[in-house]
Amino acid sequence: MNDNFCRAHCAGPWILRSPKDYAMRWLLFGMLLLMIGCGSSEQPAPTAKVAPTPSPSADPPAAEQPVEPAKPTEPVRRATMEPVKKDDDGSVAVLNQFMNNDGAAERFRAAPTDPYVEFTIDPAKLAANDLRQLQGKHLTLITDLPSSPEVDELPEVFDAAFPLWCDYFQIDPEKYADWRVKACLMSREAPFIGAELFPADLPNFLHGYSRGDAFWLRDQPSAQYRRHLLLHEGTHALMERMFGGGGPPWYSEGIAEYFGTHYWRDGKLTVGVIPVSKEEMPMWGRIKIIRDDFAASKGKTLDDVMNYAADAHLQNNPYGWCWGAVNYLENDPRTHDQFRKLQEYVRLGYDMNRRFKESLGDQWPQIDEGWQMFVANADYGYDFPRNQIVYTPGKPLSGDTATAFIQSNRGWQSTGILLEVGKTYEIVAKGRYLLKQDPEWPSEPNGITLHYFNGRPLGELLCGLRPDDWNGPAASPLTMYETVGNHRTLTPPLTATLYMKVNDNPGQLADNIGEVEIHVREQPQ
Repeated sequence: MNDNFCRAHCAGPWILRSPKDYAMRWLLFGMLLLMIGCGSSEQPAPTAKVAPTPSPSADPPAAEQPVEPAKPTEPVRRATMEPVKKDDDGSVAVLNQFMNNDGAAERFRAAPTDPYVEFTIDPAKLAANDLRQLQGKHLTLITDLPSSPEVDELPEVFDAAFPLWCDYFQIDPEKYADWRVKACLMSREAPFIGAELFPADLPNFLHGYSRGDAFWLRDQPSAQYRRHLLLHEGTHALMERMFGGGGPPWYSEGIAEYFGTHYWRDGKLTVGVIPVSKEEMPMWGRIKIIRDDFAASKGKTLDDVMNYAADAHLQNNPYGWCWGAVNYLENDPRTHDQFRKLQEYVRLGYDMNRRFKESLGDQWPQIDEGWQMFVANADYGYDFPRNQIVYTPGKPLSGDTATAFIQSNRGWQSTGILLEVGKTYEIVAKGRYLLKQDPEWPSEPNGITLHYFNGRPLGELLCGLRPDDWNGPAASPLTMYETVGNHRTLTPPLTATLYMKVNDNPGQLADNIGEVEIHVREQPQ
């Protein structure tokens, strides 16, 4: 017991890095325009063209096919300056002055842009290449796929997303009622090249890519994931049109993942969902990415995710982490309001991160700790509000016994009891509570041995030790915990507040009813 609690302060299944030094690579006008496209699903589509070993930018065009000088550089990834290194030569001070002087607000103001026209549609060329055109209010979709309900309804899905985008980003839907974008849904590239809908300077991409007034999608064997890619790339296109950029990679891709993760039921679109099962989202795999990386000791802090390089999304795993970060910050009451304001800073590149953290002040260590709880317990249906840690400073025992109550429908909760190093305590727990109501699953602090979560019986009472002055940045003490059950004797290796929770799937807390009563007393030496 004591050894495990000691390890909580120096180890854990994380790679927790000290503040990184990044190369200062930024361009004031282009802001590092990287052409990387959007990554794969949990399993790549059989029809997708697998890109060769990726590079941070597309290969230069051949001499006989020059890019027209009038064409603007690639806009979708424009706000992706690399994070800067320590100020060895004064350069960072100059950058900070440029980013924060009196003209900065106007210089980097998010504002609508007129995207470059990628191609024009020629009906004769569509017919010659066996392509068909589907029209919606906001989307023109060209595809070589045969007619089917799942394909033919895609413009309707896209149109259903428009008011949701407007509501989230506070866009006037009447002002932009005529906004349109073009999309190519492809089982093969050849007919789109023949119809001049696939520019020669497009970079290699795995599944989706957005640029100018268009985006390109490779077909997927799952209708769910096909819609996911449509909404993901549509989000990129909308942000470029309305704000002039998408922000640093974690935000740009995370927001696109947020809108891409959806339910489409009876003609109604719901976005920003937390899937309750793998079966709901075939090929999606974002939860699996986080769980697998954590199990392999590759867990990431929020700072790790927020400092993803601009070419990180040539790989698949960053999509899972960016989805997780955006959903955590969107759903945590401490961060929700400031997170929603980030759209104002999408043209600031990585300086967005600094402004965001400064806006949250001294809450950041607890916010990062809550993120660690999500990463360590990521599962389908994760209930962010109910899993938020309940903090209360601990107080030493003032009498023979201290009493606390632990709710069965919440994550980690402070008992308000301070355990002092060198002393031995007896913990007694009692109570009966429901972990499920239909059918009823009653439990007591020893748990239900017929059902398990994280290798422990459901309903089992767990404890962790957290010093009140813990302030990161290492792994949270609550990532290491032990069993209490009905009874436990504990000699803490450090002075810390006693935290407890009932072991349950973090996505299935809402239907729990009841509480555990605990009594803590100091044993005589």
